[in-house]
Amino acid sequence: MSATESRHAVSDMVDTFVGLEIEDLLRVTVADVHIDCLVHDIDRTSDRCTVLVKTFAGDYLRVETQWAGGWLDPQVDRLKPIAEERQPLGELQGIEAV
Repeated sequence: MSATESRHAVSDMVDTFVGLEIEDLLRVTVADVHIDCLVHDIDRTSDRCTVLVKTFAGDYLRVETQWAGGWLDPQVDRLKPIAEERQPLGELQGIEAV
């Protein structure tokens, strides 16, 4: 995939973030794994977008992108609230409403 194609793909994912609402059903893809989840929380600013989702297995994932002259590739972390730590899972490959 070219850099231009990559920027368009990231921009499309960010466009999806903008339209999300709490409780929306999503399917996210990270590390070639599809994960069905619910939007739990959304935090949007002019230069950052963070979406917290809850999986049907009870895990929480944080999907975040930032603006730095263009939207950066969204990153996904698994949150472990009890241990107050996060486990990086990788780059978001896809997001879609289900």
